[in-house]
Amino acid sequence: MGQSYRMPAKVFHADTSTKAMDNLDDLVRRRLTADSTYRTHVTIAQGELFVAVPHQVSGLLVEVLSAERRVEQLWGSMSGVMRWNYITQSIGREMLATNEMEGVRSTRREMLDAVEAAERNEGVQATRFGEFARLYLNLTDHEAHVPTSLEDLRDIYDKVALNEIAPEDRPDGELFRARDVEIIGGHGTVVHAGVSGEAYIVRLLTRMLELGRDDGMPGIFAALVSHFIFEYVHPFYDGNGRTGRYLLALSFTSDLSLPTVLSLSQVIAAHKNKYYKAFTEAEDPLNRGELTNFVMTMLELIVQGQQQLIEDLAARSSQLDRAQARCARAVREYALSDQAASMLFMLLQEELFDTRKSVGLASIANELGRSKQSVRKYLDELDRHGLVEFVSRKPIRVRVASSLRTDDRQGD
Repeated sequence: MGQSYRMPAKVFHADTSTKAMDNLDDLVRRRLTADSTYRTHVTIAQGELFVAVPHQVSGLLVEVLSAERRVEQLWGSMSGVMRWNYITQSIGREMLATNEMEGVRSTRREMLDAVEAAERNEGVQATRFGEFARLYLNLTDHEAHVPTSLEDLRDIYDKVALNEIAPEDRPDGELFRARDVEIIGGHGTVVHAGVSGEAYIVRLLTRMLELGRDDGMPGIFAALVSHFIFEYVHPFYDGNGRTGRYLLALSFTSDLSLPTVLSLSQVIAAHKNKYYKAFTEAEDPLNRGELTNFVMTMLELIVQGQQQLIEDLAARSSQLDRAQARCARAVREYALSDQAASMLFMLLQEELFDTRKSVGLASIANELGRSKQSVRKYLDELDRHGLVEFVSRKPIRVRVASSLRTDDRQGD
């Protein structure tokens, strides 16, 4: 994207004149007051937070929006079964990735159980990560709302992290922490100190919430700046990372597609050194509150996630086409009824895209919009032709017959 954008700290270190500090002050002042700059009017120790918009930022934003069109195109071509399975699997992967970043031990099985409990809305509180899964699942039907109060923030934190927090690390203020906190790096050095005092925490988080409601800044920029503020404030002793990344996903739902939103923690985890470096650089006192490079880094990560997503969705689209062809052949060969054909296509998709492979009677009835009695009738039709296998009879769980499980590498 041409010559790299230089943050004030880099400009300062390259300035060998006797007026380096004066020149730095002048540079920051010009950038802060430029017509193209987005000011936050949120002041921290380093200065007022702001985002300049050089051509590199504009170019990355265009990349994000262009990739979104392709993601939405591929997403729109998917069937309901495939989309739902993809979403639930993505939620599990997101939760696992964000847990791993914070050193929280969890397994794929636990994530699957949590998402299943949230889907059924049964045993959510008793299931480990159940409340966390329900928050992510709510993103699918717009039941989740961007927090508008400090109490909302605390409620989200409780659902995301509180059950995994040691008793001595739980919030001890009215809503947030009362004591100071430091993040220690690998060599025993302090890499970040959260702001001091709950009153200051409240003041900065209140401004963060106001920023999210301000129409004067593009939504994507506001979400990224708010993410920086939350992690900079570090309002809790533990669980800030997981809470902050969920809040970022929630903030993005109005500007980005759900598949993109649900890829964020995974791509951040894959490039966590780059992610953490962006925070460290933004907190350099010489950068005086400029977040331009932080925003660029995050946009780059979003684009990387979108590119992976496009490849994955394109591959799944090809798999879906082959499944349709297999279903069409079975319909012709056995003269299946329309309802039995719909059921077979659904089961083929479950086989391809659901980690559980088999499906129960209630799920089939719900997906097809039929009664369980009708489902049994068409299931019998498929069974007579040897097109399904019963994984269990009580309760009924079925999958497509092995004759229909074609290895995608062999084609059809």
